[in-house]
Amino acid sequence: MKQAVNIVGLAFTLIFTIVIFYYAEEVSDARLDSLFSSMSSYSSYSSPYSYYSSFESNLDDDLTEEAGWISLIFISYFVFQFIFNLIKVRTKTNKIISIIGISLSGIWLIWDFLMISSPGALSFDEIAPGFLFYTMTVIAFSIIGLVHVGVYNRKYAASAPVNTNHPHDVLDV
Repeated sequence: MKQAVNIVGLAFTLIFTIVIFYYAEEVSDARLDSLFSSMSSYSSYSSPYSYYSSFESNLDDDLTEEAGWISLIFISYFVFQFIFNLIKVRTKTNKIISIIGISLSGIWLIWDFLMISSPGALSFDEIAPGFLFYTMTVIAFSIIGLVHVGVYNRKYAASAPVNTNHPHDVLDV
């Protein structure tokens, strides 16, 4: 179970990296499309009655909000992973890395909520490099967590008492 949580965390970081690149490109394209359409002579801004249409939701804002909700799912799993490793794997290095991971995840959660709450002010393509830094950090912490699960299991499996009365012992087969 301990190894599975870290392996799933590694898989999620790779998927999250792909999601980051996809949404960063989509939001950037949508922002450029809206910029170029506002510059054309046939835009909605050329009409004197188009003042209220400028308050409509833009595609880039919608994509930014959607990317924020999706990244919230991934960050929530990473918080679960760090808390799980903090509780279950009792090596000093893993505890320190889990605390750092929880702290970084908290910072990125705040950043994500800011992006969701005001997608027009903070666009996903602007903060995608920060999310890529976060995923690279989570990859490193997941690999270290996976190694420490193996070290923890070997260390305490050797010192655990052997149950000789167990009917399905490997040596009795």
